[in-house]
Amino acid sequence: MNPAFLWDQALVLTLVFLRIATALALMPVYGFRGLPLAVKAGLAFFLALVLLPAVRLPAGWSLQGAGLPAFLALALPEVVAGLVLGLTTGFIFYGIEIAGQFVGLQMGLGIVSVMDPLSEQQTSIISQLQYFFALVIFLTFNGHHFLLEGLGQTFQAVPLGGAAFPGGMAGLFIRMAGDMFVAGVKIAAPVTAALILSEVALAITARAMPQMNVFLVGIPLKITVGLLGLALSLPMLTYILDLLWKRFQTDWRQIIALLGQ
Repeated sequence: MNPAFLWDQALVLTLVFLRIATALALMPVYGFRGLPLAVKAGLAFFLALVLLPAVRLPAGWSLQGAGLPAFLALALPEVVAGLVLGLTTGFIFYGIEIAGQFVGLQMGLGIVSVMDPLSEQQTSIISQLQYFFALVIFLTFNGHHFLLEGLGQTFQAVPLGGAAFPGGMAGLFIRMAGDMFVAGVKIAAPVTAALILSEVALAITARAMPQMNVFLVGIPLKITVGLLGLALSLPMLTYILDLLWKRFQTDWRQIIALLGQ
């Protein structure tokens, strides 16, 4: 076989691998820090081999004889495109974590934190609970399959080295970030309302019975009300996640289309 052709295909495979590996590193499930790096790299390389025949290349495009600067000029857009695709998949889960942080603070568990293995930062235990519950729902939606399918579609819509970053993408990112905060407020609203009512009940009790130590009673009461509210609001969380997931599918396809402009 022609060594020049093999070298050209190896460079194309490297570019495909860069886009996939960067995206997978930031995606839920695939980007879990508990997974060994060799497993992540192996999965990315396997997907790159599978998708290589379907990669769309510009007419007359070739890397034969290209130097390192030319290769880096093509590799950089691939890495940035992978970053964009990977980061946008986390918007749903960021909103859920915001809701968990707020609810945990209202319950009085703001100082009770655990190490988040994904971000390697201290986070609320309620936030972690809601995050992993949302992750289970995400798997039941076959979201991990959709993400892999979307990655494959990017190589048809966005040619290698041809990723574009139009101004409309910034507006889409801002809108998705705003939706993230709105989703967090909606998810936290039922539990927050229950906690506010418990605070009102404690205030009335303190006025009616001044001799009772409301502070000692209030801490376990708010924790109990918060946990009960979380349990009762799980069906609503599933419903909200379903709506967010459908909205995300549309937004992600729009991002892929913008990258290919």
